[in-house]
Amino acid sequence: MFGKNKSNGLTAEIRVKRCYGCGAILQDQDPNEVGYVPADKLENGDDCLCERCYKLRHYSAYKERPDFTVDYVTILNKAKEEDSLIVYVRNCFTLASSVLPGIGKLLGKKVIVVLNERDLLPENYSNDYLVSYAKKRLKEEGIEPLDVLITSSTGKGKNIDLRRKDIHKYRDGKSVYFVGAYQVGKSSLINCLLQDYSNRTDHRITTSPFPGTTLDVISIPLDETSFLFDTPGINNRYSMVSFLEPSIIRYVLARNSIRCEEYTAKEGQSFLFANFCRFDYLEGPKTRFFFYKSNDLRIERCKQNKADSTFESICKDPNRPLRSEKITSMEGLEKHSFQAEKNKECRIRVYGLGFVDFHGENQVIDVYVPKGVKVIREDTSLHE
Repeated sequence: MFGKNKSNGLTAEIRVKRCYGCGAILQDQDPNEVGYVPADKLENGDDCLCERCYKLRHYSAYKERPDFTVDYVTILNKAKEEDSLIVYVRNCFTLASSVLPGIGKLLGKKVIVVLNERDLLPENYSNDYLVSYAKKRLKEEGIEPLDVLITSSTGKGKNIDLRRKDIHKYRDGKSVYFVGAYQVGKSSLINCLLQDYSNRTDHRITTSPFPGTTLDVISIPLDETSFLFDTPGINNRYSMVSFLEPSIIRYVLARNSIRCEEYTAKEGQSFLFANFCRFDYLEGPKTRFFFYKSNDLRIERCKQNKADSTFESICKDPNRPLRSEKITSMEGLEKHSFQAEKNKECRIRVYGLGFVDFHGENQVIDVYVPKGVKVIREDTSLHE
């Protein structure tokens, strides 16, 4: 499993007529029959998946995200009983909000953690910090992984070959269960790992409710006795992503390498992120703030005494593509207040949205977000 594809002696003409996922004979006549693919895919000469298998492989785009419930307990207990490898996928940019509270006691000891989508962060961002931060949070959850790995399933797919070998080594011939929060890039990572996948067993790629649960899980045969199980992304109720409408989420989630935006601000200035986040600098010296967020999310800067009216105008402007209809006034947001420590490198992190870095000089800052979205202050000087 996860090795490079080897020639099986068949001609390209024969190979292209079968789905490499389920083995069905490909046809372009009837979308309701097994093995259907659009005519252009059938004619281009490349190996391909039938439409059914394609949707299975990309099913996260078609499913609503579930909460962390007893169904996942059943799945993880089954994985432990089988001595299977659990791959816990986290996202490098949303390291905090890709934590699944309470999952630690259910994972067992055969766990590796993959910090995915590294290329969303600037190249000079510290990998050592990413690993140390992840280990700190994992320890808080009682998780002691066999390894913490960094990779990317976007862009060029950094280190995918190495991660494929790591997973093969740690699974030791057993099945592999992929788990993770919603929108950490789990399915994209699996797709990269299976880029050279060839089904050489009598088993088929299937999706069905996992035994004893209501959750649809994709099972992909690795060999005659083991499978890769792709579980649905789990909702994190503390994340901004869980609050916003699907039409907005695509702009809030980083899709390419983040360009840090730097602003030098005096006290009494505000920064607005559409109508679902507001950052007020209340008190302190002139400060350089470094904002890390999706490149598609624009920051609007104004004086604090004009922030309320600016916010109201955003809420009422129907032409704004990045405007949550769930929020109609400042009353829809909850205030979180922070004071930075002197001579400490500080970070204010909004779960699911991004973070702001600055040098601490006792600054006083208020951050407004929808109720339930988590905002924390971190001291990064010990890590970076």
